Amino acid sequence: MFRKLCKYEFKSIVRTLGPIYLAVIAVSIINMFVGVGSLTNDYYDTFLNNFSFGKNLLQLVETVSLFAYFGVMVALSVLTLIVIIQRFYKGLLSDEGYLMFTLPVKPWMLITAKGITAFVMSLASGVTAAISIMLLILGAAGPGEFINAITSPQLWAAVNRGLSEIPFWPLLALELLVLAIVSGLSQLYHLYFSMALGHLANKHRIMMSVVAFIVTSMLLSFLSGLMMILFGISIDSFSNMTESMSNSQAIMFIMNVTFLGSIVYSFIELAVFFFGTERILSKHLNLE
Repeated sequence: MFRKLCKYEFKSIVRTLGPIYLAVIAVSIINMFVGVGSLTNDYYDTFLNNFSFGKNLLQLVETVSLFAYFGVMVALSVLTLIVIIQRFYKGLLSDEGYLMFTLPVKPWMLITAKGITAFVMSLASGVTAAISIMLLILGAAGPGEFINAITSPQLWAAVNRGLSEIPFWPLLALELLVLAIVSGLSQLYHLYFSMALGHLANKHRIMMSVVAFIVTSMLLSFLSGLMMILFGISIDSFSNMTESMSNSQAIMFIMNVTFLGSIVYSFIELAVFFFGTERILSKHLNLE
């Protein structure tokens, strides 16, 4: 049943976000040749010099292409956020919730399905944005220059020298990946928890959800600041521990402690938001 919930969510979100993904890639490809690509490489200058109206037409097309690119990029980020909020609110906290909570599944499964699909689609939006930026870089540098740059032996030799200075970089990369996943899920469930809190109000639930998000964000900022103060106090003890280490080992140790501490902190946030949302929907759900 959980797989069916995820499948249903994916289909619903892809129907909305799929077209904007295609639009971003399409506009990026256009900008490779007539937007950024034309501005930096003068692809069409020689050809259009023979036409009196050519330059003005090209400038107009370049301008429209660039504005279209920034427009679809903004639409991508805004629409992703709106769809994530809408799918949770309409699916569990509005009239559609009557149907969802009659299914033979626990509330935590509904919340988990919403979170997993929203997180995956957020990653898909990020990957789409990254691909579009790579296409612009390809257009600006020119295909030949771009390929020569990424296949340059000097580039990879410099990368290898840099990695050799950090002998345990795979561990740091793994910790950074875990931190990105946990913190991303924490931010996502922060939205869900705020909507669930706002739903406890009898009136103006959307406004109260916004208020709950602002209040919890302020509380998190205070806790983060407190953690930074405590971390600053513990720097002296770290300094004593790293005195006998080499520079690379000391940097590795400090980064490792920082990443692990951030993972633990983000995981605690995630647990509070997840179980808080689950408790509210399980014990205090009011769809009237």
